[in-house]
Amino acid sequence: MLKFIFLIITIFFLSEAESNQQNPSPVLGDSLNKTITLTDEERIGGNIYKNLQKSNYIINDILVSDYISYLGNKLSRNISKDRNYVFFVTKSESVNAFAVPGGYIGLNAGLITLTENEAQLAGVVAHELAHVVLRHSAEMMANSNVNSIPMWIGIFAGMLAGQTEASIASIKSGIGLSVQKNINLIRENEIEADAFAARLILKSDFDLGEMANFFRLMQGDSNNQSNINEYFMTHPLYSNRISNIKNQGKYQVDPIVNSTEDYLYIKNILKISNTNANQTININTDDSVQNHQLALIEYSKGNLSSAKGILEKSYSKDKFNIYIASLMSDILWTMGEKKEAKNILDSILEVYPNNNAITFQLLKYNIKDSLKLVQSMKKLNEILENNKNNPVAYKLLAEGYEKIQEKYNSRLALINFYNIKGNVPMAFRVIDDGLTSNELNEVQKKNLKSIRTAILCEGNPPLEPIFGNKTCD
Repeated sequence: MLKFIFLIITIFFLSEAESNQQNPSPVLGDSLNKTITLTDEERIGGNIYKNLQKSNYIINDILVSDYISYLGNKLSRNISKDRNYVFFVTKSESVNAFAVPGGYIGLNAGLITLTENEAQLAGVVAHELAHVVLRHSAEMMANSNVNSIPMWIGIFAGMLAGQTEASIASIKSGIGLSVQKNINLIRENEIEADAFAARLILKSDFDLGEMANFFRLMQGDSNNQSNINEYFMTHPLYSNRISNIKNQGKYQVDPIVNSTEDYLYIKNILKISNTNANQTININTDDSVQNHQLALIEYSKGNLSSAKGILEKSYSKDKFNIYIASLMSDILWTMGEKKEAKNILDSILEVYPNNNAITFQLLKYNIKDSLKLVQSMKKLNEILENNKNNPVAYKLLAEGYEKIQEKYNSRLALINFYNIKGNVPMAFRVIDDGLTSNELNEVQKKNLKSIRTAILCEGNPPLEPIFGNKTCD
């Protein structure tokens, strides 16, 4: 299983600090802003995100990404807007969450499915937001003598590629001045993050007691102990942690536990990969959430008629539930009932015209069938304004533009797809092919050269001359 960088770095810093307690080194004098700027963080975080995409570790289902972004934005709107936040879900069953430089916040599917309600999940998201706002990753990096941004990107990329020992050696070679800061750094960061998260939860009107309940739940869940241990390795418990959080919320009046039913349906989607395929299916239930889960199981097994039969009762009862309707549409489309599949989505969009996930699903059907292509391209570009980090949308955009013979726009979409997926060589190949193509004009080729430079500089920029023109700023 792919190990998260924050987990590895945290464990390393803790062990390194403990082994050097008898020989503390001088404290670094530079402030965080002088050592690691927000721009530096964004560059590092963006490359980490792309490496996770490259490893096929991120769930790009727009239903999932839209929900977790909704929850993250509901919390982050109470924070000063000094950066953009990117919230995403990984495919890992381990119970963990992590914040990496640049405002990228990841939640493992295993953590989300363990939570009992949205308030518990909000508590985790708020905690990770706190790590970002308080710049704990930057503090950890500043506490090392590794002061080269490309080197940090290489270290993180090496960890993601499984080259852990070499990456740790790179960190270790530069840690001399920082050992004393890391002895209690992790524990102090957790206390700070909890305090900040508690204030954020209170401002957002979520039930703060549920944040404490989730820690208690993890402590007592022996069935998931191996997966839960990873969370406590990166988020160590300290004395009175649960009671401290609980006490801060004791005067809340009617706090939110679940803001919508979306949380329950998202859990269904994330649970399916861990579901026993041989379980007995009860088709007589009146519970729409349960029917949705059972239909997902049957659909994932290829039992289309069974999935449709399970879902029909819930769909007839609530045709405007986007999760029920989306799944029913997918089932019908796969069965070849394409017109009815599209009608379901059209009906939903009459009520929720700005729903990204349903719109994307309908556009996907139209593009696959080569229908309403120009209109679909315009709408898909609108969706991408709020889903700029979703490679699936760019791939569909490239396919659509290719079908209407817009070669330049198709290349741009394909370049974005490969860049977000961390496949820079393929992005450069698309650019280089465009530069030699007779189908593009000189202005378009000049733009491709600029894009190539931008991709190069945000990843692993070349060594620059001391004097003269530089490739990157």
